Amino acid sequence: MEPGSKGREILEAMLKVRTSYPPDVLKSREILAREAPEYLELFHKTYLYILHERSALPPKVKELIIIAVDAAQFYERGLRSHIRSALEAGATRDEIVEALLASSLAAGIHALSVSLPIFDQVIEQWEKERKDTRKQDAP
Repeated sequence: MEPGSKGREILEAMLKVRTSYPPDVLKSREILAREAPEYLELFHKTYLYILHERSALPPKVKELIIIAVDAAQFYERGLRSHIRSALEAGATRDEIVEALLASSLAAGIHALSVSLPIFDQVIEQWEKERKDTRKQDAP
C-alpha cells in the first residue's frame, strides 16, 4: 500500500536531506509515511532542528556523537547510515574510529565487535564510490 499524499510529501522532503538511508531503514520510513505521517513529520522536523538549525556543534561532530550512541546500542542500521553521513560531513576515518572507541567505554568491547566490521564495510563502499566518481570525472 502506498502512502497518502501527505506521507509521500514528507518522505520526499526527508530524502532530499537524508541521502544515506539503508534499504531496511528506508522501508520503515515508507511504512511510517503510510501509517503515521504526522509522526514522520515530527521526526523529520526534530532531525532538521538538531542537525541543521542548531549550530553550537558542527554537523560532523553531531554525526560522530550519533555514531558513538548507535555503537553503544549495537544499532547496526544506524551505524551504517551515520558513518556515511559523517564521511559526507567531512569526518576522517580516524575520527570515526575514535568515536567508536569512545562508545566502548560505555558499552564494552562488544560495541567494537559489532561496529568495526560495519565501519570497514561502509568505508570500503565509500572509497569505491569515490574512486568510481573520479574515473567518471577524468577526461
